Amino acid sequence: MLVRQHSIRSGAAERGGALVSMLLVAAVLATVSAGALSMALSGQKERRGAQEDLHARYVCQAGLSNAVFDVQRGQTGNLGSEQNPVDWEGARFYVQRTDVAGGLIQLRATGVEDRAGARMELVMREVPATSYRYGAFGKEYFHLDSNAKVDSYDSTLGTYATQAVNGSGADQHARIEGDIGSNGPITIEQNAKVWGDAPSGPSQTTTVMGNAVVTGATTPATSLQTLPTLTVPTLPSLGNLNVSSSTTWATGDRRYGTLQVNSNKTLTITGPATIVCTNFALSSNSNFIVDATNGPVTLYVIDNFTMSQNAVMRSTTYDPHALAVNLLSDNVFNPETNVTVDSVDMLSNTKLYGTMVAPNARIVINSNFELFGSLVARSVDLHSNSFLHFDESLNVLAAAGVPDWEILSWRSMPYTHDAP
Repeated sequence: MLVRQHSIRSGAAERGGALVSMLLVAAVLATVSAGALSMALSGQKERRGAQEDLHARYVCQAGLSNAVFDVQRGQTGNLGSEQNPVDWEGARFYVQRTDVAGGLIQLRATGVEDRAGARMELVMREVPATSYRYGAFGKEYFHLDSNAKVDSYDSTLGTYATQAVNGSGADQHARIEGDIGSNGPITIEQNAKVWGDAPSGPSQTTTVMGNAVVTGATTPATSLQTLPTLTVPTLPSLGNLNVSSSTTWATGDRRYGTLQVNSNKTLTITGPATIVCTNFALSSNSNFIVDATNGPVTLYVIDNFTMSQNAVMRSTTYDPHALAVNLLSDNVFNPETNVTVDSVDMLSNTKLYGTMVAPNARIVINSNFELFGSLVARSVDLHSNSFLHFDESLNVLAAAGVPDWEILSWRSMPYTHDAP
């Protein structure tokens, strides 16, 4: 009887121990399950947060793209506000525009996706749709020798002389928008001065030596510039012409093989007119004058172009808009081809009031040359004491079509709610 009671107690104890063990296992499993569930929920929350952050960035970028397009169409670029954002695929964005110094536009976009947000800023500037954005531009490189100078003026406001009232002596100049540029490097020698910007090409540098001065920015451009393509009009040839006495032409288009104006003689052309010639030469002290009362004159030179000492090309009013000189000349020697190299010469003390485009030519400007207008070429060398005066009005009056916009910088910013 005692044995049976002991056996019953022992069995009850075993069953109680098993129950406790089961409860402990259940508690452990419950704890593990709760932890796993918590981890799963936490991971899901993190994934959801990451997705919301990523979507907020996409929405923010969409806002910037829409704002840039808005500016390109001539609008402000302001889109929505924090209180009234723009709906975008279930999310929201708004863009604020700020005009800053130097004609720059700052666009700041904010994208919001549920509980996440992103903010980005873009800075851009208007680039007129014209070849004449610079006082001078050399596609491959740009070099200023000692004492070469570049400044600007506005021909719609009067002559250069009336505007050259800043500084004195070697530092006398007019306005400070005399920008130069290149897709390659820029080198500015001792004592040279640029009253304006001097941006090199992307990944290139602007080297300012010794006491040379650039008053504006030298930060490399963010994109390459494309030189204009020249198309020569088809005209019947009138043979060669040697202007041996001062002559005035009536309006009309003409084509010559070689056109030469002899020393101390003047050729006056009444515009509108287009002149095409294979070779063009102004002898010493000769003049090429344009009467643009009824329209401008455009000159195309296919091969050789020469301005001898003291030669002048200008309009009767000295307006750079009245004369466009287009050179198809290729004077850069290529050892892989067996061709005759053209010559392009602008000798000492010559002056040109107009625009010059020479996409295939290396332009070497000799001492004491002066250009009033703009120059675009394959490369540019300004020798000592040469002076370029950029006509700022070419940026406006010569602009054609919708302007381009250049992106100068882009960055992400910390996201915070704007102050009310």
